Amino acid sequence: MLHLTIVGGDGTVRFDASGYEIDAVFPGEYAEGDKIRISMSEGEFIGVQLDQTMESSVLHVPGRRFEYLIPFGAERSRGYHPDAFAGTKHRIRVWEPTDEEAYGYRNIALNPCDRHGVDKYFPHARANFVTREDPCFFERNAIDGVIHNEGHGNYPYHSWAGGAREDLEYTIDFGQDVEIDKLVFFLRADFPHDTWWKSVEVTLSDGTTLTAEFEGKAEGQELVFDKTVTRTVFLHHFKQVSTPLSWAALTQIQVFGSYIKKEIKQMEVRQASNAKDVKHYTTERLREEFHIANLFTKDNIRMVYSHIDRIITAGLMPVFQTLKLVGGKELASEYFLERREMGCINIGGKGIITVDGTEYEMNPRDGIYIGRGNKEITFKSCDPNAPAKFYVSSCPAHTSYPIKKIDITKAKKVPCGSVEECNKRVINQYIHPEVMQSCQLAMGLTQLEPGSNWNTMPCHTHDRRMEVYLYLDMGENDVVFHMMGEPQETRHIIMHNEEAVISPSWSIHSGVGTRAYSFIWAMCGENQEFTDMDFIETRDLL
Repeated sequence: MLHLTIVGGDGTVRFDASGYEIDAVFPGEYAEGDKIRISMSEGEFIGVQLDQTMESSVLHVPGRRFEYLIPFGAERSRGYHPDAFAGTKHRIRVWEPTDEEAYGYRNIALNPCDRHGVDKYFPHARANFVTREDPCFFERNAIDGVIHNEGHGNYPYHSWAGGAREDLEYTIDFGQDVEIDKLVFFLRADFPHDTWWKSVEVTLSDGTTLTAEFEGKAEGQELVFDKTVTRTVFLHHFKQVSTPLSWAALTQIQVFGSYIKKEIKQMEVRQASNAKDVKHYTTERLREEFHIANLFTKDNIRMVYSHIDRIITAGLMPVFQTLKLVGGKELASEYFLERREMGCINIGGKGIITVDGTEYEMNPRDGIYIGRGNKEITFKSCDPNAPAKFYVSSCPAHTSYPIKKIDITKAKKVPCGSVEECNKRVINQYIHPEVMQSCQLAMGLTQLEPGSNWNTMPCHTHDRRMEVYLYLDMGENDVVFHMMGEPQETRHIIMHNEEAVISPSWSIHSGVGTRAYSFIWAMCGENQEFTDMDFIETRDLL
């Protein structure tokens, strides 16, 4: 799902639209400071055409948040079509690209939305010099898809130029690994005003260096080579055809290849970690062991099987398809619940879970317990424009208990915390001995009240159980600092919306957010005594 907003310089939302494909008209005049913002609920690619005068393109947005400041003044008049972002009607197209659009062979350097100095979405161009810092010579001009190289100056003859010098450097960054095999250069050819480079060296991320040789002509000039994996294309050692040095420029560079698709395993297995080792982990290693991202992607099942008490954390987001839980090699079972039990809470739109032919309607925040021995479990959404998001926790079970649906009104409410301590909240116990029977799984939803941002503070450990948190109900620019580690060796992991974190039994598990949020907790282990905790005095934390 995509969410498009146009936000004024004062933060006012001037336009708002959502969907998997947005083709909208903003009926107003842009003001200086306006921004187009696009948030993505999944994936790392979007298709965009921000103005009818610009080419459409597919962009890599690893942070799932795209922001574009509407150009004004000299930047707009010198580097864009005269009608760009002008007038009172503006057509904007945004869509979720197909795999072929995102990962197919194409000119992956094309980005009409690139901005000078902005590297939050890709491809992105940068250079060590820009002539007079003039927008008609910005780096972005050479990847915007406009090929008019018979003149110089304002659009459509804009180009990248760094002046009459040979120490120029120009880089295209794709934001992740890509595989490429051809470059096409369109040199500015406003002869006799212009000269040209007779050669330039091209260095790729793996250290491969190639030489592109040019003639003084307007047509595209190719450099073809074996397929190579790289993240960047770095141009350097620009050699002009004659001396003294004069004006040479690059009107357009095309890079042909494809983005390399990151495969997300349906079942990822993680081993248990020793507390003595964890205190030496880097941020990257800490996240690799305990952080769980990308739980909810369109028509996919994502599962993490932790060796800590054998808990499985899963996210399912059926949009157009019906998804099914199955057994497999990791479980050595014919079906998923052959020796397991599971709980599920729906954090998305309305959906349906079918268990051995019986349907259970799952509204937002509804929960369900499904016991050992149930064989066929499927998940579907009622509306693809508001898909369900099924969050599942599963652990081994020694016997079978009946299926029980628990909506949030039937969960046991446990108010706790206070406004003064910034931790006033309500614990909704779904799967809990005082609500229903299970073998070892306990599961619930904690909701912080507005103005509160601490959870589980004062903090505790429970040696007899491990726990997994899923953080949710967070804004796109909000985070939770999740605290973990031994009480005298604390660490933190930054959590974004709908991300989970594994907490071993020896670790504290607490958090503070930039504003109020909710989290789903799931526990399994030696017992189900909710109050079986070893509390830590806040003054004793290090």
